[in-house]
Amino acid sequence: MKSIKACIANCDRLLEETYDIEFRRPSSTRMFISMIAQEEAAKAFILFLVKEDIMPFTLAVRRAIKDHTAKQLVGVLMDYMIMHWDNIAELDAAIEVDIANGENLPSDVSTAVELLCYEKIGKWMGHTWAWVEDPEYDRLVEKIAEGHIDRRKQDALYVRVGRTGQIASTPAVISHDETMAEFARASRYSFFIEGLIGEGTGKVSARARFDKVIAALRLHFGGEWVRG
Repeated sequence: MKSIKACIANCDRLLEETYDIEFRRPSSTRMFISMIAQEEAAKAFILFLVKEDIMPFTLAVRRAIKDHTAKQLVGVLMDYMIMHWDNIAELDAAIEVDIANGENLPSDVSTAVELLCYEKIGKWMGHTWAWVEDPEYDRLVEKIAEGHIDRRKQDALYVRVGRTGQIASTPAVISHDETMAEFARASRYSFFIEGLIGEGTGKVSARARFDKVIAALRLHFGGEWVRG
């Protein structure tokens, strides 16, 4: 529990320190720090899963808490469980997703679970998989596992140079709206984890979604292959 609290405290510290650069433009440095804060919250959620005996604290799982893309896949799970909306139309769309999927997870969330379990942790344990049919993974989530979000995070800090030496990207491409969206996401992650461990006033608002994700994680991480 101390490690979980330390990760969330650091997440909150990082977000607090971004207020020192709130009015700087471009706001790319603030976005970079906000995305690092998200990863600290994701690390806290992995540690929560370990505490609840949903995920074993193996060498591969310890690697996951250091791996940027693994934590970003966990972010997909947290986004789903938090069920954030800014207006009634977004809420209605989220409810329609839940009705359409019933007891199943949406494709993007189930993809995040499976990629985390088999393509990350499983392969780090030395396992290989022979699928009867190739999994139909959500392409956007596959891109996260391939480093799409992490490259965007790096773009917020570095100049990216193309194959011919030309400027491919600079931190100036990061918009203020994008920065604020990532800052708000990190804040939601922190609030969510605090609710899980009984800190603050946060509670799991989308309980049915939380229960479905936890059930899926128990199923995929409950086998002898990962606990042996």
